[in-house]
Amino acid sequence: MPRWLRLSLISLVSLITLVIILWLVLALIIRSNKQAILHQITEQLGGRINGTLEIKDMEPSLVRSFPNVSVTLIDVSLKDSLFTSHQRPLLKVEEVYVKVNTFAIIRKKVDIRQVFLKNGSIRLFTDSTGYSNKYLFQSKPSARPKSRQPVIGSFRLENVLLEIEDQVKSKLFRFDIRSVRGQMINRDTTGWQCDLQTDVLIRDMAFNTAKGSYAQQKVLKSNLHIEYDRSAKILRIPSQTLRFDEQPVVVDGLFSFSQKPALFNLKIRADAIGFRTAASMLPKSASQKLDSISFSQPLNVLADIKGRMQFRDTPHVNVSWNTQNNTLTAKGIELGQCSFSGGYLNEVQPGMGHGDNNSRISLYDFKGQFDSIPITADTIRVVNLKHPVLTGRFKSNFPLASLTRPMGAHLFQFTKGNASVDLEYAGSWDAKDTIPGYLKGIVQISDGAFTYVPRNQAFQQCNATLDFTGADLFIRNVKVQSGKSALLMEGSIRNILNFYFNAPEKITLDWSVNSPLINLNEFHSFFSKRQKHQRQPQKASRHHRAKLLRQLDVVLEACSVNMDVNLNKVQYRKFTAQNVKANVQLTKESIRLNKVALQAAGGSMQLNGTVTQTGNGNDKFNVDARIQQVQVDQLFHAFENFGQDGVEAKNLKGIFSATARLSGGMKEDASIRPHSMFGTIKFDLKKGALVNFEPLERIGKFVFRKRDMSNITFENISNTLDIKGNKVVIYPMVISSSVVNIELEGVYGLPKGTDIKMKIPLRNPKGDDLITDITELQKRRKRGIVVNLHAVDGEDGKVKLKLGKGKDDD
Repeated sequence: MPRWLRLSLISLVSLITLVIILWLVLALIIRSNKQAILHQITEQLGGRINGTLEIKDMEPSLVRSFPNVSVTLIDVSLKDSLFTSHQRPLLKVEEVYVKVNTFAIIRKKVDIRQVFLKNGSIRLFTDSTGYSNKYLFQSKPSARPKSRQPVIGSFRLENVLLEIEDQVKSKLFRFDIRSVRGQMINRDTTGWQCDLQTDVLIRDMAFNTAKGSYAQQKVLKSNLHIEYDRSAKILRIPSQTLRFDEQPVVVDGLFSFSQKPALFNLKIRADAIGFRTAASMLPKSASQKLDSISFSQPLNVLADIKGRMQFRDTPHVNVSWNTQNNTLTAKGIELGQCSFSGGYLNEVQPGMGHGDNNSRISLYDFKGQFDSIPITADTIRVVNLKHPVLTGRFKSNFPLASLTRPMGAHLFQFTKGNASVDLEYAGSWDAKDTIPGYLKGIVQISDGAFTYVPRNQAFQQCNATLDFTGADLFIRNVKVQSGKSALLMEGSIRNILNFYFNAPEKITLDWSVNSPLINLNEFHSFFSKRQKHQRQPQKASRHHRAKLLRQLDVVLEACSVNMDVNLNKVQYRKFTAQNVKANVQLTKESIRLNKVALQAAGGSMQLNGTVTQTGNGNDKFNVDARIQQVQVDQLFHAFENFGQDGVEAKNLKGIFSATARLSGGMKEDASIRPHSMFGTIKFDLKKGALVNFEPLERIGKFVFRKRDMSNITFENISNTLDIKGNKVVIYPMVISSSVVNIELEGVYGLPKGTDIKMKIPLRNPKGDDLITDITELQKRRKRGIVVNLHAVDGEDGKVKLKLGKGKDDD
């Protein structure tokens, strides 16, 4: 072995032996002076603290901090003078690890270099009376100034609860410190710098407990660098990244203590942060207002916060953000392919404070799509976040076919046309707010074609202008074609924004309809009950219908329509009318006809009526009618013989006038149900004729074989008929005709139940035409032989005539 190597090994062994002997001596010194060292540590740590510092025990740790010496303090507590009352020590820690200078120990002095707190709590509080335990950090009046204070170069906390509560100022900060490591660097007379490594759970960070906590239940992890300038009294946090629940956030801060109250300025930037993540950083009172908003993609956010560290001072907050090709969901409305910039400001009016009532959320250069409908808006704002109001001007141009899916294919099916939208809206953002909104602008529809599915009614060549004027809607210049029917319409809905969601049953559409021709046969579906859509459970889909459009189905079913009609010509089944004027009221369950006037069958008619839609194919109708100077055969033909086959249009001639009050049932196709009609008809038939009426022809074959019973003419017939389902009650009446005079009364059955009694003088009435004296005419009618006939049902279902009176007569 070379000599130099042997000498080196001997020197190394000697050095190690010396160190071991030194450490043994140090251990002996520490153990022999345990109480004195503990006393000095207590004095240095508590010398400037105006309270009671207690350390239960101390254990040396020689190897852990080589070449320095460290000790572990067991069960350390710091209590204020009122501890016995409130039982809340400012400091209570199971272990405090303290590293001290080795050479100071040899000189029997303690110079603390590092402190490590583990498993415990630090609580600073101010109660409602203003009493605070913070006075413990003030120097004791009797404490003598030291020539040299201990310099703690580094510190560490692990599993420590830090709680700061001020009940007077309504502040509460609670942090579960999982781990914090701090290292003081570049400490001199000009200031200091500190590096921190943190792993902290934020339980509460409430600057005002009434408004809630920021970043609650968020885990903060960071490698934080802090600088302090003693001369300027400025604490600076250079731009660096913190992580809240692994979300990176860049923070740049400055705190100026050169004036009171101290000023601060924080700049916070988060790139690609999720909207819900950002909202969860806010107090619950603020984040709840954003619950109805969500974004599928992250946003880029920049916040500038300025304020004073003063009680009840709310900082000035200015936040901006931007995003591209995002999906926005707000109030159940989903907008895709959204691109916009925006901002939040809590001082809209300078000098009016930094509160919710002076705050604003803005979106700029907004572009998006509702389903496949493009929407643009230069500026959208939500102002006064205490009572939020949404304002914005929205524009769009799109083919009408794009409306089918969002409005619901069960309601409308659009096949052609275009729409142009330019609307300005202002209204409450809070769904619970009953204050009506404001909507102004135009929706223009051109060359449209669609089917209204609940009525299975198709329309073509549709043009319309929807003019919103605030709370009301005016529908102007409506032109629509359905089959051969052409409609020109105008309408209005008052307070539509007030009633649309809250009371759709109160919505009334005032409607004016003009047309050169309406063929009601093409609108037969409107005479039946509106088909209800069976709502299916809503499935998760990006195309689910928004609440606004889902409500349209409810509104159309619940609202009423008040319609003034002016039609040149109307056709319905076999009925044709001219110059029709009417007021029609449509409700959820009925159709009401008021003041209907028309010309038909060579005369005129006026009527009022109601159709009640039961939805089971058995609708009910009631009608009061006045008929003047109509051709009776045309009238019976137009109304399809009023649902009976006893006397038909082909059997009648003459000028007919009547008043009628009738009720009955209707089929789905709006035709009258056979034998369902009840009511009374008072009629007057002039210059009439009964043509080929089989019952009288039978009489002729039986009694008057030489008279023409196929064309019986008469000057005037008046009577009252009661219609009772399948029977017509004929009150006593006299028919003076060209071939025979008849007195009759009874019941005509439809098709069975006929029981009519007739008295027929056999003398020929032709000679009575020149007699003008009514008394003489009545006497002549009863001269000669009078035949009594009884019309009843035959076995073959046809009416049979029998000689003689009925069995109940005298």
